[in-house]
Amino acid sequence: MAAGRRIIKNNIEEYLLSIKCNYKCNEPLSKHTTLCIGGTADFFVEVETEKQLISLLKFINENKIKFFVIGGGSNILFSDEGFRGIVIKLSSNSNSEFGKVETCEGKEKQNTEYVCCGSAVNLAYAARKTAEQGLSGLEYISSIPGTVGGAVFGNAGVKESSVSDVIEKIEVVDYFGNKEILNKKDIRFEYRKSNLEDCIITRVFFILKNADKNDILKTISQQLERRKKSQPIGTKNAGCIFKNPKDDSAGRLIDSLNLKHYNVGDIEISDIHANFFINKNNGCAKDMLSLIEFVKNEIYKKYNIKLETEIRIIK
Repeated sequence: MAAGRRIIKNNIEEYLLSIKCNYKCNEPLSKHTTLCIGGTADFFVEVETEKQLISLLKFINENKIKFFVIGGGSNILFSDEGFRGIVIKLSSNSNSEFGKVETCEGKEKQNTEYVCCGSAVNLAYAARKTAEQGLSGLEYISSIPGTVGGAVFGNAGVKESSVSDVIEKIEVVDYFGNKEILNKKDIRFEYRKSNLEDCIITRVFFILKNADKNDILKTISQQLERRKKSQPIGTKNAGCIFKNPKDDSAGRLIDSLNLKHYNVGDIEISDIHANFFINKNNGCAKDMLSLIEFVKNEIYKKYNIKLETEIRIIK
């Protein structure tokens, strides 16, 4: 390692120790993604408080350090070369400011309540916890893997509902370390995306309706069963690879070309849902990218449709 690079890494370590962040050097990113793919990150940092996060972002900005924020690790593909910089993860443990689900005060409408979720909270956990309180709104998206923050960033959803449907406001910290509150009207939500690229979501305020607890829990169970039947649960995958084209399904298009089970190396198209690519064993990012490009080209040749990736490719 060059002397200059050693000095930079030493400075980063000294800083992380000073703000009492948990961190690891040369951490395999394959351990932190649902695909189980990715080289090492120079630094993998878990942040537990907003104060730590703001300080870290200011340090990163002042020192022009490359960084990336990871949530639950779904919908992400890191390169085989890893990430030269700092990967930040907001901690979801019980002591973390980003791992709590709480009812909160607000200008409640009739038969509704505000719920504040830390962005590191697992979406399924948030749905079940609010359901136990007789609060409806998150049950249809309860089967989507990942965190609350990741779901909001990508406007995750199913046919019946998107997470943006029940958002009242969010708290964010921008990349310069400035805190801001954004009302729903200030955010541009579109199909499977938002305009929240230049900030880190820290808390999400949902407005949920009072309803029968058992009815909500029944819907959650139904959503989970539907997911088990239609998606390759228990495999190493990142979720849907492509966004659905208008008025069509990426999975249907891929299946129509008889590409289920087609593979590049250890990356294989699922036989259950063709829009899921599975890491069968020791798959790598290179093979995943090759398979993505192959499918895009085949769909374009057959249907003149340009598929857009839903998975985020991080280099």
